[in-house]
Amino acid sequence: MRLRRRVGVIIIILFLPINGPLWRMLMDSMGAPIPMGEFQFLVFSLLMFVIGILMVFVPRVKFATSNQIP
Repeated sequence: MRLRRRVGVIIIILFLPINGPLWRMLMDSMGAPIPMGEFQFLVFSLLMFVIGILMVFVPRVKFATSNQIP
């Protein structure tokens, strides 16, 4: 598995929308609360979740260089 896909899977697991309250509790217990509202953090976690999905499922894109064109 490529590094990009591994990182994507880790991002998906960490930023599942259900993990939002767990992140908040963890950061509060460490004494550093997250400086975002509930809705803002939900949008952030959904965005990170979608980025992780894209990293896993979108194929690698190769661009043609100018010396390959006949």
